[in-house]
Amino acid sequence: MFSQFFNISNYYFNPYAVPVFVVSIFIFFIGTFVLIQNKTSIVNISFFLKCYSAGFWLFTIPFVYSCLAPSVAHTWYKYFTFFGVASIAPNLYLFSVVWSEKFKQQKIFIPIVYFLFYLFYGLAVGTDIFIMPDMRRYFWGLYPIYGKAAFLFVFCFSIVYAVSFFNTYFAYRCEKKATKKTQKKFIVLALLIGYMGSFDFISKFFNFTFFPVGYIAIFSYISLVAYSIVRYRAFEIETALHKTALWLLSFSFIVFPVFFFYKWVLPYMRESNILQFIFWTVSFLIFTFYLRIIQPKIDHLFKRRESNLEKILIKFTEDLVYLKGLDNLIKRIETTIADTLYPERIDIFIYREDKKNYVLSNKVNQMPKAVDLKKDNKFLQWVTANNKIIYRGFIEIDPQYASIKEEANRYFDLTGAIVAIPLILNTKLLGMINLGKKANFRRYRASDFYFLNTLKNESVIAISNSLLYENMEEQVRQRSKELVEVQKQLIQAEKLATVGTLAGGVAHEINNPLAAILTSVQMLLISDTISDESDKESLQLIEDASKRCRDIVKKLMFYARKPLDSEEVSRIDLRDVIRSVISFVGYQLEQENITVRTEVDNGVYAVMGDHNELEHVVTNIILNAKDAIKKVKKSGTIYISLAKNEEWIELAIKDKGEGIPPEIKAKIFDPFFTTKDIGKGLGLGLSICHAIIERHKGVIKVESKLNEGSVFTVQLSQVSQTETKGQKVLSDY
Repeated sequence: MFSQFFNISNYYFNPYAVPVFVVSIFIFFIGTFVLIQNKTSIVNISFFLKCYSAGFWLFTIPFVYSCLAPSVAHTWYKYFTFFGVASIAPNLYLFSVVWSEKFKQQKIFIPIVYFLFYLFYGLAVGTDIFIMPDMRRYFWGLYPIYGKAAFLFVFCFSIVYAVSFFNTYFAYRCEKKATKKTQKKFIVLALLIGYMGSFDFISKFFNFTFFPVGYIAIFSYISLVAYSIVRYRAFEIETALHKTALWLLSFSFIVFPVFFFYKWVLPYMRESNILQFIFWTVSFLIFTFYLRIIQPKIDHLFKRRESNLEKILIKFTEDLVYLKGLDNLIKRIETTIADTLYPERIDIFIYREDKKNYVLSNKVNQMPKAVDLKKDNKFLQWVTANNKIIYRGFIEIDPQYASIKEEANRYFDLTGAIVAIPLILNTKLLGMINLGKKANFRRYRASDFYFLNTLKNESVIAISNSLLYENMEEQVRQRSKELVEVQKQLIQAEKLATVGTLAGGVAHEINNPLAAILTSVQMLLISDTISDESDKESLQLIEDASKRCRDIVKKLMFYARKPLDSEEVSRIDLRDVIRSVISFVGYQLEQENITVRTEVDNGVYAVMGDHNELEHVVTNIILNAKDAIKKVKKSGTIYISLAKNEEWIELAIKDKGEGIPPEIKAKIFDPFFTTKDIGKGLGLGLSICHAIIERHKGVIKVESKLNEGSVFTVQLSQVSQTETKGQKVLSDY
C-alpha cells in the first residue's frame, strides 16, 4: 500500500498545492525558531507542538491534492494528514492553558483531551466511519469525504477551540500589566483568525466547492502567536521569512523548468542512454550553480547589516589600541553605539572607588548623575551572576526575570533606559551602559544585540585596563606624596638620632661639671663667708645659669627621645597592615622580580598600636629582605606569615637572601649601623623599627644563616574585642 507513495507516476504538478506546501515549511520554521529561543520554557514547547501538528497537516495535504489515484490520496489523508488534524486541538488546548497560567487548575483535562482526539485518530485509521473510502475531485485536486460520525469529531474540535479561546480571553481581561495585556490581545485576535481554518470542513462534509483557505488562517494565527511570544526580543522572523521565500522562489525557477523539461523529453530519453546522461549532467550542473552562486548571494543580501556591524566592531577593536585614558575610551564607545544603532540616549555609568558609587561618565556638560546601587540590590546581583544584556520588554514576558522583575523595573525607571548592558569582569560589575529607544523608531533586533554583546566584551577589558592605569597613576601620586613625607620623617628621625647621640655625649661631658658648679654655688650661698650682697647676687646668677643649662640638657634629651607620631593608638588588624604594605611596595617588588607570598589563616589578628608606624616596620623589613635577595640572585620570594596564641600575635617575614654574618647580628638594631654602600643607607631603618616595636610593648628578633636567608619575627600583644580605642601606650623611646 505505502509503496505507491514513491511511484512518481501517481502524482502530477498541482499549482494549488505549492502555496500550502510553502506555508507548512514556514510553520515548521517558526515553531523551531521559537523553541530555540528558550528550550526550557513550557510556553515555547507547547507552541512548538502546536506548530508541529499544524505544519504536519499542511505538509501532507499537498500530496493529497496532487495524487492521480484516489486510493493513494485516501491513504495519504487517512494515515498522515488526519494525524495532524487530530493533533491540532489538544496541542492548542495545552498552549492556552500554559499561556493563561491555568495549568494547575486544568492540568487534569490535558491528558483527557489528548486521549480523546487520538482515539478519534485511531478510529479513523481502523474504520471508515470518519473518513469515507471515496474521494471528491475539486478544481484544486482530490479531497476527502467525511462520514456522519465525523460530526462528533468536529463538535469536540469546536468545544476545545472555544475553551482555549475563553482561557486566553479571560487571561487578557484579568491582566493588569500593559505589556502582557497587549500580548494576550494578540493571542485572542490570533485565535479568532485561526478558527477560520475550520471552514475547510465544509467541502469534506458536503459536495460544495469551497476552496480550502484554512492554511492562510493557520499561518496568520501561528505568525501572530509567535510574534506575541517573542515580542520585543531579538526575533528576526521577518527577515527569515523573506529569505526563505526568496530561496523557494529562486529554487522554483530551476526545479520547475527541469521538471517540465523532464516530462516533455521523457518519451525520447527512455531509449537513449546518451540523452539521459546529458540531461542528468546538465541538471547537476544547474543545481551546483544554484548552491554555489545563487544561494550565497541570497545569504549575503540578508546579511549585509551583520557584515557592516562586524566591520564596525573590527574598527572599534583596532582603535582601542591607540586610545589613552578612560575619558577617550568612554567617548569612543558612545560614538560607536550612536553611529550604529541611533539610540536617543546613551548613559555610561562607571564605578568610582573614590565616590563609592556608579557615576555617569560620558556627560561632560552636566553634573555627574549618581545612581544609588546598593550591595544587596537583587537586580545587580542577578545581572552580575548572569552577565547578559537586558531589554526592558523582556522583563514582563520572560519567566527567567520573575525573581527580579520589580527591582529591574525600578532600575529602568530610575535610569530612563530600555536596554541595560552590564560591564562585568571576573564577577565584578565595573559599570553599566544604558540605551534609550532608537531615534529611527525601530526596535532592537538580533543583530543589534549580537553587536552590543561583542562590543561589551571588548569594552570591559579596555575599561578595566583604563581604570587600573588610572588607579595606578593616582596611587603613584599618593604614594609619592607619602614617600616625601616618609623621607621627611626619616630625615627628621636621622636628625633626632644624631641629636640623641650628641645629647648622650653632652649629658656625659656637661652634666658632671654643671653638677659641680651648681653644688659649689649653692654651698657658697648658704655659707657665712660671703657677706657682700653684690657677691651673693653674682653667685645667684651663676646658680640660675647653671640650672638653666641643666634644664636645656634635659629638654634636649627629652626631645631626642620623642615618639615619631602621636601617642594615640587604636585597635588594628595586622592583616590590614600587611595588605596595605604589599599594595604599596608590590609594584616595586614586581619590577625587580620579587614575589610576596602570604600565609595567613582566617581570623582577626588585632593589636593596639599605630597603623602607620607598624606599616613602617613591615615595609622596612620587606625592603631589607628584597635587598638581601638581590645581592645573591636576580629573583626570589619573600614569605609573610601570621600566627597567634592566647597572648601573642607573631608576624614573621622570611627571605632566602645573603643572610646576616654572625659577627654583626647583634649590631643590626644599633643606630647608624649599616652594611650598605655609602649613600645607600643611613643605618636608621632597623633601629627605628626596634624603637617602634618597643613602644608597642612588643619584641622584634632575627634568625639568620649566612647564604641561607633571614627571618625577622615581631611579637605583639593580642587584644580582645572589648578593649577600647584610643588607649595610651605608656612606654616611649
